[in-house]
Amino acid sequence: MSLALGVVKARMTRDGAEVGAPPVPYNAMFRRGLLQPLERHRRALEAFDLYLFDIMNSVRLRGEKVFEYGTLLDGIRDWHGLRILDVGTGRSTLPQWMTHQGARVISLDLPAPAEDRWGGFQERVNGLVARRAGTIAGLAGSMRRLPCGDERFDLVTSLSVVEHLDTNLPDRAYVPYAEQCRRLAEVLDEAIRVTAPGGHIYLTSECCDFDRATSDAWRPAYYYLNGPPLSGAWPVQDVPALFYDFVAERGCTLVGGVQFDPAAIGDPDSWSFRGSYFSGFSMLARKNPR
Repeated sequence: MSLALGVVKARMTRDGAEVGAPPVPYNAMFRRGLLQPLERHRRALEAFDLYLFDIMNSVRLRGEKVFEYGTLLDGIRDWHGLRILDVGTGRSTLPQWMTHQGARVISLDLPAPAEDRWGGFQERVNGLVARRAGTIAGLAGSMRRLPCGDERFDLVTSLSVVEHLDTNLPDRAYVPYAEQCRRLAEVLDEAIRVTAPGGHIYLTSECCDFDRATSDAWRPAYYYLNGPPLSGAWPVQDVPALFYDFVAERGCTLVGGVQFDPAAIGDPDSWSFRGSYFSGFSMLARKNPR
């Protein structure tokens, strides 16, 4: 019930733009110093439902979800009428928030999702507290072969999903790194294919300096059954080529340029809840008109 009370209290807090806040970088590594200019977006999200209130205020997550979700809200200012594909939704209620803003959303997950959705008492309470959302169309399929037509969406989103390409589902076998990279290229190509010219692709994922990391607080939640002791993140030095350079070479413009610096992984301010030398990053790209 404390989450429900928190949502109600958040709705009573007056919202407003942060005065003098620095601009938000859209293609950057997570760091806690980026959270202040995202505060108004955090407040907008926390007032929506129990799930978003929880992750927007989680001390354990160190603000990483505020960075992921808030950066998207800062980059996409007008949601009304947008055609959106959210890839790998899982238990997130961000698509519901999008529909509340007037967007039309399709949610894509595997036929047998890797994570359970909400249920029980908490879901019943959320049904009473959550703001009214529009209808979300569910779609089952693979993000490597999207079951969608070309240039259908104004926005394609995928938040904290592609790091799971280290696991083959549903058998939960570990995927070697070279194959992970090949599958990532398929995912990005598919996202670009289904995005309309002038539309956007927003993606977040995890990165790590595996030469220096020695532990991972998220290790018990890895999807694969047998594999290396540390995974579920992209080698930090490979991120620019795998993500930013890749989409730029395929006719996309990185909104606001690229601020991602692999050397920043050495700054503890960039470390995520997973531990030392783990961080997250965002990518916002616009598909260039022909």
